[in-house]
Amino acid sequence: MNNQVTCFLLYGSDNQQNKTIKGLTESSRTDQIFLLTDHPEDNDIPTEKCHFLPSFSFQHTEGIRQMLALTRTPYLLIYTKPHTLDMGYMALERMCDYLASPESGMVYADHYQVTEGVRKPHPVIDYQPGSVRDDFDFGSVLLFKTAALQEAFDTITHQPEYQYSALYAVRLALSQKYELTHIREFLYTEIEEDTRLSGEKQFDYVDPRNRSVQLERETAFTYYLKNIHAFLPPVEREIDLSEGEFAYEASVIIPVRNRIRTIADAIESVLKQETDFPFNLIVIDNHSTDGTTECIDQYAGNEKVIHLIPERDDLGIGGCWNLGVHHPLCGRFAVQLDSDDLYSSPSTLQTIVDKFRRERCAMVIGSYRMTNFQLETLPPGVIDHKEWTDTNGHNNALRINGLGAPRAFFTPLLRKIRVPNTSYGEDYALGLAFSREYRIGRIYDVLYLCRRWEGNSDAALSIEKQNQNNSYKDSLRTLEIRKRQALLRHPLSWEDAAPAASAETFIRHQLDTWPLARKNYEALAHVQTRTLSLGTNDITVQFNPARAVSTCAKVDKASIAARPCFLCLSHKPEEQESVRIQLDEPFSLRLNPYPILPGHLTISTESHQWQTLADKTSRRLPERLVDWLEKNFASGYTVFYNGAKCGASAPDHFHFQAVRQEDVPLIRQWEKLMSTAVEKGFEPLSDGKSCIAYDIEGYFCPIRAFITQGGLATGVRLIDSYLHSLPLHEGETEPRYNLFAWNNPRYGFVTVYIPRTAHRPQCYTAEGDAQLIVSPGALDMAGILVTAREEDFQKLDADTLRQIYHEVTH
Repeated sequence: MNNQVTCFLLYGSDNQQNKTIKGLTESSRTDQIFLLTDHPEDNDIPTEKCHFLPSFSFQHTEGIRQMLALTRTPYLLIYTKPHTLDMGYMALERMCDYLASPESGMVYADHYQVTEGVRKPHPVIDYQPGSVRDDFDFGSVLLFKTAALQEAFDTITHQPEYQYSALYAVRLALSQKYELTHIREFLYTEIEEDTRLSGEKQFDYVDPRNRSVQLERETAFTYYLKNIHAFLPPVEREIDLSEGEFAYEASVIIPVRNRIRTIADAIESVLKQETDFPFNLIVIDNHSTDGTTECIDQYAGNEKVIHLIPERDDLGIGGCWNLGVHHPLCGRFAVQLDSDDLYSSPSTLQTIVDKFRRERCAMVIGSYRMTNFQLETLPPGVIDHKEWTDTNGHNNALRINGLGAPRAFFTPLLRKIRVPNTSYGEDYALGLAFSREYRIGRIYDVLYLCRRWEGNSDAALSIEKQNQNNSYKDSLRTLEIRKRQALLRHPLSWEDAAPAASAETFIRHQLDTWPLARKNYEALAHVQTRTLSLGTNDITVQFNPARAVSTCAKVDKASIAARPCFLCLSHKPEEQESVRIQLDEPFSLRLNPYPILPGHLTISTESHQWQTLADKTSRRLPERLVDWLEKNFASGYTVFYNGAKCGASAPDHFHFQAVRQEDVPLIRQWEKLMSTAVEKGFEPLSDGKSCIAYDIEGYFCPIRAFITQGGLATGVRLIDSYLHSLPLHEGETEPRYNLFAWNNPRYGFVTVYIPRTAHRPQCYTAEGDAQLIVSPGALDMAGILVTAREEDFQKLDADTLRQIYHEVTH
């Protein structure tokens, strides 16, 4: 097929672009060429296929919008450099052949680069799920399927208008559905202007001059992580500093091979450290042959220096680290020093350990200054990685190629995680793994001098070595993204993950990171309420528009079947954190984004199953959940249950809810209600306690309470007998009721059943002025009647309220 491609080029001078334009117009696949220039009116059109446009950036959202609006062909080509492009013979045809594959959304190719007049091959690497860094090398020629590019662009329209990151954001979106295909053929020649060595280029992303670009890139990447369900909430897990027994508080680890010129300086840098704790130095000499071994041997009389020579000859830097970390004299904290480098002062080690002690973090990363061998500062100077934030650093770490130095680790945890046996990227792999579950401490003062010299291992790498290194780090990111996705699908138990130390901390994190929940909880502080009296009971009527999602929920079988279950972990909002509670089966505790009361929690099974407690009574789930909350989360909570036909807006997924006891009117007046209690049964329990059943006669609707004096353990026989006395509606598997369970310091463990007859009162389905959208659940039966419409809030009176409760209860 001819005329398949619309091309967009940066236009410099006529002489500069003539060869580029000639090569593209000679291809039968080229339809139109748009030349971007600051002065389109001053240029002559080279050929009839060419059109001048006012210049715009390919990285600007508006630039991509314009290109898509101008393209009428199946394919769209971008050439990102303003210099001569020499397309190979039939190269564009070859790229179109590859792009014709249904799976492919974009193609890029190996090519040649001309540097200072010399043409050299420039192979690129395959794109994989972890190729999410913004400096991935595609080369300068990108060929897209226009429809795929438009589809990807549509997915980022809700994101900010980018100045520097639109092409990056679109590429990430495109990769979610399509392959970015690497053609392993040298299809064109480009001019390379950046002739710096690899060691000089690698820190561009931390150059302060690029700060605004990096902030935009982080924003685009954050959206991507959320879209692929790999975005982690802030991590708060702390280490136990008392874990393990150590003779030394810290060990400096130096793997070395053939560094006779630098190793003595590194060792002296360690021995000059001044600390209030014992430390040592473990040097793992990986079979040096240049005199390094003999140099280290000079310190044999120093008890602080441990010289190890591995028995194996297949260890990389990471393998040497593992050898040092597992040495019986390794300290509580293992601290990095490369054999080329130096600590910046005698206080470096003390500063790092103080950070561990103060913040109980699992890993500490410092800042360093780039120097030459004479310790003179080299560009870009201080590498402090201030792009890191406590809330998002562990996510943004997946986008960038390094995290800083020196790195230090909590040894018991490092021994469990282990260091990859490589000599490149092993430190980055550890940073990703640690940050997935643990807090990372950051020190922005310069602790370390990173010396660049002609013998440095990454001073001047070949393109093949750069590709090998980049492929490896991309593979680390691929693995880490998959692990984080799995973690979010199957969250760790509270004891293992500990995303917060208390309900207060957990809820605060959610409100900080989840705009919808924050909005609704802030609105909750200002909801309108009215008080109506039913005999001796006061009912609080609440006007809460956010609850329309539950009050107005369609709960018929067809509607339930047609919607995704919002309690399934796979369908939860990306911002919603989940804490696993492991009982007989795993439960997920989450913040309810549509609260009736402060601290409103939902506790649902991880597996999708019908809302019925009937087959679970013998496991005493309500009291076990109360017990878990008391021990692990917060005291003073009550767990409650809405039967499938008694207020549950998700009758297809088994769940409880929980709120603070002090906010529930029924519980606040419990002592008064107990004065009207009539005993209805007694059951001795196996632990010597007893459970007593009561009818509460001082409440506006029937209540059966089961109280175990002296603590937990409800009378199962009494509850079973009571539930069997309630009517069972046709087609349902348990009687209709609402349930509350809580620990009362005076009476013991309390379980309250409120028997129900109907899900909703007749006024719910009435027409005209007679309609009141009121759908009572457990909290409504406990004294807080929720209305989602203001007209219902205003119309309710005591008589209407009495009629509603009469229709839905026994």
